[in-house]
Amino acid sequence: MSKFFNLTFAAAFVVAAAAAAPAAFAQDSTADAAETTAVQAAINQDINLRVDHVHVQTIDGVVYLQGVVGSSNTAEHAEALARAVPGVGQIVDALNENAES
Repeated sequence: MSKFFNLTFAAAFVVAAAAAAPAAFAQDSTADAAETTAVQAAINQDINLRVDHVHVQTIDGVVYLQGVVGSSNTAEHAEALARAVPGVGQIVDALNENAES
């Protein structure tokens, strides 16, 4: 009888964990989308970055800055704007410098 109970309990646990997993991933993707929107808005509102092409993407809470900017100072400025957004943690600066942009 206890072996049956253990198997039943284990099966119930697996089903509960599987049911909860999609909800956890949905919350993470929603938070990532909100963070991306907030950082992209901050960058788009900055007059110094309007001519540059900065794309923001957030994956598992990590903000990625990608694109082409005119100088290293501009890249640093974009990263500073991203850091100023509440809730932003880790930032990966993958911006490329192009003197012609």
